[in-house]
Order: sequence, then C-alpha cells, then structure tokens
Amino acid sequence: MNILVVEDDAAMLTALEHCLGGAGYEVTTARDGMEALEKVSGGDRFDLIISDIMMPNVSGLTLLNLLKEFYHTKTPVFLISSLDKANVILSALGMGAEDII
Repeated sequence: MNILVVEDDAAMLTALEHCLGGAGYEVTTARDGMEALEKVSGGDRFDLIISDIMMPNVSGLTLLNLLKEFYHTKTPVFLISSLDKANVILSALGMGAEDII
C-alpha cells in the first residue's frame, strides 16, 4: 500500500513516515498541499492520502477539495488536525474526507 503523507511540521512528518514505514507501508511525503498536488498531478498513484489541515499556501481542506472536485480522485483522504472545531470537521467530512484524526 502506497500512502501519501502531507504535513508541514518536519517532526510530525518524520514521525508519521517512521510509524507507517515501520508497519510495512510504502510512504511518500509532501511538505505542503502544493507539493502533494504536484505528486498527484505528476501521475503518482496512492492508496491513501493522510494530510494535515493547517498548512501554508494550500491547506488540507483546499487539497481535499481539489483532489475530489478537480482530480476526481477516489483515493481515501484522512485529515489530521489539532482543531476540534465542529464546523471544520463537518466541512471536511462533507467535502469527502474519510475521517478526521
């Protein structure tokens, strides 16, 4: 299984890459939503995308929206956030996120 992890915090990105890679998953990383879009539009195929919500330039919500509406991806997207705002969570789920972590 190939997983794209999108996270602007270097320590969190390394931790997720280490944990998922250690569990046997193939992990590709992107430091922001723009880099993630470049990987997806470049033809890379992923079985799962895990993305932070709060990122500069292209946020996780914007990334999700572009993936679902513009790229028409069927790839499951999980969003990560320390936010506990119900409106953000409901918006993300309504936009097609599989879940919020």
